[in-house]
Amino acid sequence: MKTIILKSGTNKGNRRIWIEGKALTSTGFVRGVLLTKTIQDGALILTKTTDQKLKKHRIAGTTTRPILDLCGKWVTAFMSGKARVLITISSTTITIKPIK
Repeated sequence: MKTIILKSGTNKGNRRIWIEGKALTSTGFVRGVLLTKTIQDGALILTKTTDQKLKKHRIAGTTTRPILDLCGKWVTAFMSGKARVLITISSTTITIKPIK
């Protein structure tokens, strides 16, 4: 399990959460992995899936530098004015919580 704190960015006026590289590869999140999205108790939980019908996101990037890019109005609402996120990555889930 890996825990990191990142500052969220912006894109076209909306908040953006960008996770890349070793933080993902060290826990088995590589390019092409499909993810489902749920928001529970103020945390965004992304879970690995193989079901194309359930997928909401996909790890992009390259085989050596995977990227998870979350952006849009829904991220802005989720962040509720906070600038940083606490990210916990396990072998099957990525949990993101907004923090000051």
